[in-house]
Amino acid sequence: MHKISPAIVLFFVISNFVLAQNKAFAQKFGHIDSEYILSKMPEYSQKKKEIEDLHKEYDKVVRSLQNEAEKMRAELRAKEILFTPEMIKEKQKEVDLKEQEALDKSTEFFGYDGLIYKKQNELLRPIRQKMFEATEVVCRKHNLDYMLDKAADMSIIYSNPEHDYTEFVLEELELLKKKN
Repeated sequence: MHKISPAIVLFFVISNFVLAQNKAFAQKFGHIDSEYILSKMPEYSQKKKEIEDLHKEYDKVVRSLQNEAEKMRAELRAKEILFTPEMIKEKQKEVDLKEQEALDKSTEFFGYDGLIYKKQNELLRPIRQKMFEATEVVCRKHNLDYMLDKAADMSIIYSNPEHDYTEFVLEELELLKKKN
């Protein structure tokens, strides 16, 4: 019979304690694909369509102003030889004002904190909030400390599908039949 030295016993006791401590302090991560989840939500598609339609409408207004400015510029070039220098300056000023109006409208509609951004935020915030709440429920059910989003700007180079909780969030939103 082999005699086990007390040093080896002590080593195993300490190593088991350290492993247990590491597991106790380990944090659980998961990930979802929010773009995929949102694409499965019917109300999201509807709101995206509203935003696209509004974008087209705003774009039409801006293009119309730009076209007006271009026509005015072409007219000025065509009739330039008939105008006095003062008339040319006045017509050029009108063209510049029309171009500035087009630029101002574009900024108002599409610029940082523009109308399209505000409308998008207004329409999509409740849908995203619903997804976030479902994600929180899934995190609590699965004892997750952190949930990452593959669709967000942060980069996930690799993710183990075992930690993908997208389907659970879809279940929570009742967009997918629950797995048994």
